[in-house]
Amino acid sequence: MALLKRLSYFVAAFFVLLVQKKINARELHGQAVKKGLLEPATLLGKKSEFERAVSAFMNPEFHVDEALGGQDYTNNWVVYVAGATEPVKFAGATAKQVVYGVPNLKAGQISAAIVSVANRGGGGSLDTQNFIMAGWLVSPGDYGDTRTHFFTYWTADGSRNTGCLDMRCWGFILANNSELIPGSVIDNYYDISIKIFKDQNTGDWWLHYGQGDNLTPMGYFSKWIFTSLQQDATELQFGGLVSFNSSYTSPPMGSGHFPSKGEPAAASFKSVRFIDANGLETPIKDIRYNVNNVKCYDLGKFVFDHFLYGGPGGCK
Repeated sequence: MALLKRLSYFVAAFFVLLVQKKINARELHGQAVKKGLLEPATLLGKKSEFERAVSAFMNPEFHVDEALGGQDYTNNWVVYVAGATEPVKFAGATAKQVVYGVPNLKAGQISAAIVSVANRGGGGSLDTQNFIMAGWLVSPGDYGDTRTHFFTYWTADGSRNTGCLDMRCWGFILANNSELIPGSVIDNYYDISIKIFKDQNTGDWWLHYGQGDNLTPMGYFSKWIFTSLQQDATELQFGGLVSFNSSYTSPPMGSGHFPSKGEPAAASFKSVRFIDANGLETPIKDIRYNVNNVKCYDLGKFVFDHFLYGGPGGCK
């Protein structure tokens, strides 16, 4: 905890300097390493395996996964998207995910369930895209094990030059009394509730977690690390992502069962809602879907605020 407190102090100083525009990001990271606040392994420009894959989830309709993934990796996704077809403003998103283990993954494979809020900045370029993500993630290459972790991720430019998985660099401020931190193992959880919302007074984006309707603050993403998300979100995403390199077949997504198997076999998102400026949680009516490999993964029908997803994988 002492290290986290030191890191929090440094992050606070970073935000002051960022606002004053008096520091370069790489210089700041170097200072942090020298002071023992960050490990050299978190060097800017060294992308996590999750970050390498996540551009596919951020841009499912444009198939830009090759931009960050590279030719040796394949990314598959199933995602429901709210808000991108017409101008709309969201102050946040919330959903409940059933948590699963995927014990046989190797480094070079990931499997994740994701809740995301985004603002693309009104342009088609990755450079204008702001995203906040949270959910569960199995990624041996990032965590050194095959257990299920709670993850957070943010980027202010479509993962081009900014972005961070968990607390491997600055960006997320941990709440004082949070029992979980980004990156914590949660394979003892049956399900987890996630709420990402904008504080209308400060403009910061808070993350709450819990089980059922009993949620606790984990921390917040300062508005100063973003550009377009200093305003409201204009898009929400809910779904699953897998990634694998050419040495393997595609891993399971969710529970490893297709939605056609029904509950409880298939994985689910429940209580999928948007949050308005008054903090009210409301079911989403205008939503569309994208699935890029129906041989191995699929989405069930979106019914009120609930859908099933996933698949066994096994594709090349």
